[in-house]
Amino acid sequence: MRVLFLCLLLCAASLAAGPAAGSPRIACPQLAGTGFPQARVSSAETEGSYCVLRGVLEPGTHFEIRLPTHGWRGQYLQRGCGGLCGQIPLEPAQCAAPANSGFAVAADDQGHRSADPSDGRWGAHDPELRRVFGLTSEHSTARLAKAVIARFYGRAPAYSYYEGCSGGGREAMMLAQRYPDDFDGIVAGAPANNWAPLLGLYQPWLARVNTDANGRDILGAEQLPALHRAVLEACGNGNGGLGVITDPRHCGFDPASLACARGTDSPGCLTPAQVHTVRELYRGPRDAAGRNLFDGGEPYGSELAWREWLIGGAHSTAARLGLNYLKYLAYQHNPPAGFGLADVRFTAAEFTALNRLGDRIYNANDPDLSRFRAHGGKLLLYHGWADQAISPWSSIDYYAALERSAGGFAASQRFSRFYLVPGAHHCLTGAGTKVDTDFLNPVVDWVQHAKAPEAIRTPIVRDSDGAQLVDQTIRPHDALAPTYPNRASLNTGYDYVGTYR
Repeated sequence: MRVLFLCLLLCAASLAAGPAAGSPRIACPQLAGTGFPQARVSSAETEGSYCVLRGVLEPGTHFEIRLPTHGWRGQYLQRGCGGLCGQIPLEPAQCAAPANSGFAVAADDQGHRSADPSDGRWGAHDPELRRVFGLTSEHSTARLAKAVIARFYGRAPAYSYYEGCSGGGREAMMLAQRYPDDFDGIVAGAPANNWAPLLGLYQPWLARVNTDANGRDILGAEQLPALHRAVLEACGNGNGGLGVITDPRHCGFDPASLACARGTDSPGCLTPAQVHTVRELYRGPRDAAGRNLFDGGEPYGSELAWREWLIGGAHSTAARLGLNYLKYLAYQHNPPAGFGLADVRFTAAEFTALNRLGDRIYNANDPDLSRFRAHGGKLLLYHGWADQAISPWSSIDYYAALERSAGGFAASQRFSRFYLVPGAHHCLTGAGTKVDTDFLNPVVDWVQHAKAPEAIRTPIVRDSDGAQLVDQTIRPHDALAPTYPNRASLNTGYDYVGTYR
């Protein structure tokens, strides 16, 4: 969801050099008009060192394409959009790749306009807009952008890349699975690929278990620093509670260890109701039989980022995303207008009902990437171990299925890599910190120079001044390797009702 951070991260990256530079064959304004099937280019103007095209793909996908006016190296990069989208993630202008990178860049709004990425009202009565958002927008934009590039430079791109996080990570996975010939290299960060249960059950659960009968928060923002400090002291890899949690599955922290003395309530401790809520957050949504309705819960180490995600009841980010999806996008027939958090049913039957439409147009859960592999495609998947928005176990379970489909870990490494980043929040940023690294460059090197990524440095820095807080290097993760988790951990033993097929 962190569009601005991802923009700045991309702008800061020093992208690998590609083929020899190309120059335009026609003037930028000549691209305007209706010369492209199913698309109308409303404007084509030179802005700085780019020829910038804006327009609409039928039935209503707004797009922006940025073409370097000099130094193009035959590379094309398409960027994904988070949440329920509605905005083009190349705005403001500085979000495009730097001119000296040589990339032509494009993005779209996934078929609708909205100032709020949690707003789903655009799809309430329009099945076609839902299909465009869930399934076709990125493929359509890729086809258009490549046609525009070919006309402008006189040749198609030699290499095409896609990068997205969260909702954009779902789009990235959808492209690898359903449109395997569109891109040579794909970066999927914290992917929301298990979309229907993520939006329909996981997000509402995060909000509801922290909401009391009067609609107020049970766990407040004031308790989060003490809770996080206690977790790090119990499980962090640094001295005195510093550092990060390398793998939450080995953490056995019990929230009851922070319980307040009888009759007291302060920011430095947890009441009995708060202890129960914290446990429920770590465990994730479950039915009455104790089966998990999403694979995973809030990871140990994510606590400081709860403030921006699940604090605030029905007004929290988690609640707004979940309720907008359930009210306007999740079903063939929408629930009543007054549908709220209290109406969400955490049952296996509801899980099945959500996946009827989810499997058709939203979910990107197919682990068989044989067609993408045959095309020569390379996939880099990453997820933060402290992701407060999308449980990292969803990516672990998906990649385990991918490994099995590919024939094992070694076979999967021929076309894919999976990285888990300790201490990283959603899309590598949040709670005042960010991971100062780049995952696009390694994929470019892999595609163009056959240099497969191995160890990647992922330092964590403070947002306010860029000071380095943690320095770490991560390696490709084998999701099928034994983990030997701590038996007391609330982040293990998930009994997920679904499968990745």
